[in-house]
Amino acid sequence: MQDVKNQVSGLAKASLICGICSIIPFAGGAIGLAAIILGAIDLVKIKNGEAGAAGKKFDITGIVLGVVLPFIITMIMVVTVWGVAAAAMSSTLGG
Repeated sequence: MQDVKNQVSGLAKASLICGICSIIPFAGGAIGLAAIILGAIDLVKIKNGEAGAAGKKFDITGIVLGVVLPFIITMIMVVTVWGVAAAAMSSTLGG
């Protein structure tokens, strides 16, 4: 039987992949939430000895990306819409 302690679990890999994919606009929030949930579940499994500790870095990275990337994309979209609206108002008001 293989040693589970030295392997990266499927949950850890899924958390990392979802974290990276959370940069997708409009779907990023849901995908980021999935990354957070999968990473948290795997961290609990690692703590209980049910999963390999090698996946801990994958989990943490997936959780961080799942939080940060959707926030950044949302801010970029808000600033872009705000800038376009300000430019449109400026040209409409004769500025």
